[in-house]
Amino acid sequence: MNRHDIAGMHVMCSSSTNPGRITYILYPVDILGSWIDSAALRYDTTIVVVTGMRWLDDLTPWPAKGQPKGSSPFKGLAPGFLEKLRDELIPDTEKRLGCDCSVVRDLVGVSLSGLFATWQWVICDIFRSIACLSASLWYEGFTTWLNIRDIPPKQGMAYFLLGNKESKTRVKAFKSIATDTQLVLKRLDKFGIDTVFESVQGNHYDGMISRLDKAFTALYIKHE
Repeated sequence: MNRHDIAGMHVMCSSSTNPGRITYILYPVDILGSWIDSAALRYDTTIVVVTGMRWLDDLTPWPAKGQPKGSSPFKGLAPGFLEKLRDELIPDTEKRLGCDCSVVRDLVGVSLSGLFATWQWVICDIFRSIACLSASLWYEGFTTWLNIRDIPPKQGMAYFLLGNKESKTRVKAFKSIATDTQLVLKRLDKFGIDTVFESVQGNHYDGMISRLDKAFTALYIKHE
Protein backbone atom coordinates (compact mmCIF):
# COMPACT_ATOMS: atom_id res chain seq x y z
CA MET A 1 0.00 0.00 0.00
CA ASN A 2 1.23 3.48 -0.89
CA ARG A 3 0.24 6.65 0.96
CA HIS A 4 0.17 10.23 -0.27
CA ASP A 5 -1.18 13.60 0.79
CA ILE A 6 -2.98 15.14 -2.18
CA ALA A 7 -5.19 18.23 -2.32
CA GLY A 8 -5.31 18.37 1.48
CA MET A 9 -6.53 14.78 1.81
CA HIS A 10 -4.96 11.43 2.66
CA VAL A 11 -4.79 8.97 -0.22
CA MET A 12 -3.99 5.26 0.10
CA CYS A 13 -3.34 3.32 -3.12
CA SER A 14 -3.22 -0.45 -3.38
CA SER A 15 0.14 -2.03 -4.12
CA SER A 16 -1.44 -4.20 -6.80
CA THR A 17 -2.69 -2.05 -9.65
CA ASN A 18 -4.78 -2.43 -12.76
CA PRO A 19 -3.86 0.55 -14.96
CA GLY A 20 -7.19 0.39 -16.76
CA ARG A 21 -9.53 0.49 -13.75
CA ILE A 22 -9.53 2.43 -10.49
CA THR A 23 -12.03 2.16 -7.66
CA TYR A 24 -12.09 5.25 -5.47
CA ILE A 25 -13.48 4.85 -1.95
CA LEU A 26 -14.42 7.91 0.12
CA TYR A 27 -14.10 6.72 3.71
CA PRO A 28 -14.42 8.54 7.05
CA VAL A 29 -11.30 7.09 8.73
CA ASP A 30 -8.14 5.21 7.81
CA ILE A 31 -9.04 1.71 9.03
CA LEU A 32 -9.23 -0.45 5.90
CA GLY A 33 -5.64 -1.60 6.25
CA SER A 34 -4.47 -4.71 4.41
CA TRP A 35 -7.94 -5.27 2.90
CA ILE A 36 -7.03 -2.73 0.23
CA ASP A 37 -4.23 -4.84 -1.25
CA SER A 38 -6.04 -8.17 -1.02
CA ALA A 39 -9.21 -6.71 -2.55
CA ALA A 40 -7.27 -5.13 -5.42
CA LEU A 41 -5.99 -8.57 -6.37
CA ARG A 42 -9.34 -10.31 -5.83
CA TYR A 43 -11.37 -7.85 -7.92
CA ASP A 44 -8.69 -6.89 -10.46
CA THR A 45 -8.85 -3.15 -9.82
CA THR A 46 -6.62 -0.46 -8.42
CA ILE A 47 -8.10 0.72 -5.12
CA VAL A 48 -7.68 4.31 -3.96
CA VAL A 49 -9.04 5.17 -0.50
CA VAL A 50 -9.51 8.87 0.24
CA THR A 51 -9.85 10.15 3.82
CA GLY A 52 -9.31 13.51 5.50
CA MET A 53 -12.13 15.44 3.86
CA ARG A 54 -14.48 17.53 6.01
CA TRP A 55 -16.98 14.72 6.34
CA LEU A 56 -20.09 16.68 7.35
CA ASP A 57 -19.52 19.54 4.93
CA ASP A 58 -17.58 18.40 1.84
CA LEU A 59 -19.97 15.53 1.13
CA THR A 60 -23.29 17.35 1.49
CA PRO A 61 -24.78 18.94 -1.65
CA TRP A 62 -26.39 22.01 -0.06
CA PRO A 63 -26.72 23.51 3.43
CA ALA A 64 -29.16 21.77 5.79
CA LYS A 65 -29.96 21.41 9.48
CA GLY A 66 -27.56 19.19 11.39
CA GLN A 67 -28.66 15.71 12.38
CA PRO A 68 -29.29 14.41 15.00
CA LYS A 69 -31.06 17.46 16.41
CA GLY A 70 -28.60 19.84 18.06
CA SER A 71 -25.70 18.93 15.76
CA SER A 72 -23.84 21.57 13.77
CA PRO A 73 -25.50 22.43 10.44
CA PHE A 74 -24.27 20.75 7.28
CA LYS A 75 -22.49 23.37 5.16
CA GLY A 76 -23.23 21.77 1.78
CA LEU A 77 -19.78 22.14 0.20
CA ALA A 78 -20.02 19.14 -2.14
CA PRO A 79 -19.82 21.23 -5.35
CA GLY A 80 -16.40 22.54 -4.33
CA PHE A 81 -15.27 19.11 -3.16
CA LEU A 82 -16.32 17.57 -6.47
CA GLU A 83 -14.28 20.21 -8.29
CA LYS A 84 -11.25 19.42 -6.11
CA LEU A 85 -11.62 15.70 -6.85
CA ARG A 86 -11.91 16.29 -10.58
CA ASP A 87 -9.23 18.93 -11.00
CA GLU A 88 -6.65 18.01 -8.34
CA LEU A 89 -6.94 14.71 -6.52
CA ILE A 90 -7.83 12.41 -9.42
CA PRO A 91 -5.26 13.80 -11.92
CA ASP A 92 -2.47 13.80 -9.32
CA THR A 93 -3.30 10.30 -8.08
CA GLU A 94 -3.50 8.82 -11.55
CA LYS A 95 -0.27 10.50 -12.60
CA ARG A 96 1.48 8.85 -9.64
CA LEU A 97 -0.07 5.52 -10.66
CA GLY A 98 1.02 5.90 -14.27
CA CYS A 99 -2.52 5.71 -15.64
CA ASP A 100 -3.56 7.12 -19.00
CA CYS A 101 -6.70 9.01 -19.92
CA SER A 102 -8.61 5.85 -20.85
CA VAL A 103 -8.83 4.59 -17.24
CA VAL A 104 -12.29 3.54 -16.04
CA ARG A 105 -13.21 4.98 -12.64
CA ASP A 106 -15.80 3.77 -10.16
CA LEU A 107 -16.75 5.35 -6.83
CA VAL A 108 -17.71 3.71 -3.53
CA GLY A 109 -19.28 5.77 -0.76
CA VAL A 110 -20.40 5.05 2.79
CA SER A 111 -22.99 7.05 4.73
CA LEU A 112 -22.56 10.72 3.71
CA SER A 113 -20.04 9.80 1.02
CA GLY A 114 -22.71 7.42 -0.36
CA LEU A 115 -25.00 10.46 -0.60
CA PHE A 116 -22.20 12.34 -2.36
CA ALA A 117 -21.58 9.43 -4.75
CA THR A 118 -25.24 9.40 -5.77
CA TRP A 119 -25.49 13.17 -6.12
CA GLN A 120 -22.37 13.57 -8.25
CA TRP A 121 -23.30 10.61 -10.49
CA VAL A 122 -26.57 12.31 -11.40
CA ILE A 123 -24.84 15.51 -12.52
CA CYS A 124 -21.59 14.30 -14.10
CA ASP A 125 -19.74 11.34 -15.63
CA ILE A 126 -16.40 11.22 -13.82
CA PHE A 127 -17.22 7.72 -12.56
CA ARG A 128 -18.67 4.83 -14.56
CA SER A 129 -20.43 3.06 -11.66
CA ILE A 130 -21.20 3.82 -8.04
CA ALA A 131 -21.65 1.65 -4.94
CA CYS A 132 -23.40 3.30 -2.00
CA LEU A 133 -23.34 1.61 1.40
CA SER A 134 -25.86 2.94 3.91
CA ALA A 135 -26.00 6.14 1.88
CA SER A 136 -27.48 9.11 3.72
CA LEU A 137 -30.33 9.49 1.25
CA TRP A 138 -32.50 10.86 4.07
CA TYR A 139 -30.64 14.15 3.58
CA GLU A 140 -32.99 17.13 3.61
CA GLY A 141 -34.35 17.83 0.12
CA PHE A 142 -32.43 15.08 -1.65
CA THR A 143 -35.25 12.87 -2.92
CA THR A 144 -37.21 16.00 -3.92
CA TRP A 145 -34.20 17.27 -5.86
CA LEU A 146 -33.72 13.92 -7.57
CA ASN A 147 -37.38 13.60 -8.55
CA ILE A 148 -37.35 16.80 -10.61
CA ARG A 149 -34.18 15.97 -12.53
CA ASP A 150 -33.79 14.11 -15.78
CA ILE A 151 -30.97 11.60 -15.38
CA PRO A 152 -28.71 11.06 -18.39
CA PRO A 153 -27.88 7.55 -19.65
CA LYS A 154 -25.15 5.75 -17.73
CA GLN A 155 -22.70 3.14 -18.99
CA GLY A 156 -22.27 1.64 -15.53
CA MET A 157 -24.46 0.58 -12.65
CA ALA A 158 -25.60 1.85 -9.26
CA TYR A 159 -25.38 -0.51 -6.28
CA PHE A 160 -27.07 0.29 -2.98
CA LEU A 161 -26.75 -1.62 0.29
CA LEU A 162 -28.65 -0.97 3.51
CA GLY A 163 -28.62 -2.60 6.94
CA ASN A 164 -32.00 -3.94 8.02
CA LYS A 165 -31.84 -2.11 11.36
CA GLU A 166 -30.97 1.34 10.03
CA SER A 167 -34.50 2.73 9.99
CA LYS A 168 -35.10 1.51 13.55
CA THR A 169 -33.60 4.57 15.15
CA ARG A 170 -34.60 7.28 17.60
CA VAL A 171 -33.37 9.98 15.21
CA LYS A 172 -36.44 11.15 13.32
CA ALA A 173 -34.52 12.27 10.23
CA PHE A 174 -32.93 8.84 9.81
CA LYS A 175 -36.15 6.82 10.08
CA SER A 176 -36.99 7.31 6.39
CA ILE A 177 -33.73 5.83 5.12
CA ALA A 178 -35.26 2.59 3.78
CA THR A 179 -38.10 4.45 2.04
CA ASP A 180 -35.74 7.10 0.66
CA THR A 181 -33.37 4.46 -0.72
CA GLN A 182 -36.26 2.80 -2.53
CA LEU A 183 -37.36 6.17 -3.93
CA VAL A 184 -33.87 6.74 -5.32
CA LEU A 185 -33.80 3.27 -6.87
CA LYS A 186 -37.20 3.84 -8.44
CA ARG A 187 -36.08 7.14 -9.92
CA LEU A 188 -32.91 5.65 -11.40
CA ASP A 189 -34.88 2.69 -12.75
CA LYS A 190 -37.26 5.09 -14.50
CA PHE A 191 -34.35 6.32 -16.62
CA GLY A 192 -33.22 2.81 -17.52
CA ILE A 193 -30.21 2.76 -15.22
CA ASP A 194 -28.91 -0.62 -14.07
CA THR A 195 -29.51 -0.74 -10.32
CA VAL A 196 -28.95 -3.37 -7.64
CA PHE A 197 -30.21 -3.22 -4.05
CA GLU A 198 -29.07 -5.48 -1.24
CA SER A 199 -30.39 -5.62 2.31
CA VAL A 200 -28.05 -7.05 4.94
CA GLN A 201 -28.12 -7.67 8.67
CA GLY A 202 -27.13 -4.91 11.03
CA ASN A 203 -26.99 -1.19 11.58
CA HIS A 204 -25.22 1.72 9.94
CA TYR A 205 -21.52 0.81 10.09
CA ASP A 206 -21.82 -2.89 11.00
CA GLY A 207 -19.55 -5.37 9.18
CA MET A 208 -18.12 -2.80 6.80
CA ILE A 209 -15.44 -5.04 5.25
CA SER A 210 -18.08 -7.64 4.43
CA ARG A 211 -20.26 -4.92 2.93
CA LEU A 212 -17.40 -3.60 0.83
CA ASP A 213 -16.83 -7.11 -0.49
CA LYS A 214 -20.50 -7.35 -1.46
CA ALA A 215 -20.25 -4.06 -3.33
CA PHE A 216 -17.07 -5.05 -5.16
CA THR A 217 -18.59 -8.42 -6.05
CA ALA A 218 -21.59 -6.65 -7.56
CA LEU A 219 -19.40 -4.23 -9.51
CA TYR A 220 -16.70 -6.59 -10.76
CA ILE A 221 -17.89 -10.18 -10.66
CA LYS A 222 -21.66 -10.34 -11.09
CA HIS A 223 -21.91 -7.45 -13.56
CA GLU A 224 -18.80 -7.78 -15.69
